Amino acid sequence: MRPALHVIAWHGPGRLATMPHPRGGDLLAAEMTGLAAAGVDVIVSALTPGEDRRLGLTGAAGAAAAVGIQHLACPIPDRGVPLDVVALGVRLAAHVRAGRFVVAQCFAGIGRSTLLAGVTLVMLGVRPERALAMVSAARGLPVPGNEAQRLWLHDFAAAHGGFPGGNPVGRGISATPHRPPGSLALPACTHRSSSSTASTPST
Repeated sequence: MRPALHVIAWHGPGRLATMPHPRGGDLLAAEMTGLAAAGVDVIVSALTPGEDRRLGLTGAAGAAAAVGIQHLACPIPDRGVPLDVVALGVRLAAHVRAGRFVVAQCFAGIGRSTLLAGVTLVMLGVRPERALAMVSAARGLPVPGNEAQRLWLHDFAAAHGGFPGGNPVGRGISATPHRPPGSLALPACTHRSSSSTASTPST
């Protein structure tokens, strides 16, 4: 079963991609086998627990582990943004630098997965607008799913990537202050909903 991976043109030792959610239920094991065959080492999912239940993906971590893939969870509401992904970004960038294949996944592979891939690229030294262009080129359409998500990545980069600028229009979408250096143990990923909602398909 061939996974729908949108591989980003990153010229480093590892690889980075986004994808929509895998098929769940009885097809989940085969989906993870396909990802392992594609060389995937790490999956980070932005799906919420409710989405996991609805899509039959509550066993995703176990199915991934069974084929040698590390599964990380960073739940973010549909069309929302995370609050604290500094430790996660450091960890994902370290995986890429070590030559591993990291895949960020959400519902449609457009919004939330773009933010997680964008955070990883920022931690690898890529400016936010360039990071979004790289993910858009891989996805074959403009991403992320809304302006609040795009502005959030700019703020995150200004706070944690060492790039000037931040939020260009002052919408008040702020990144969480940097934690002191320490263990790369991954905290529970926290989030906030964007002001745009509801009638648009999941991203």
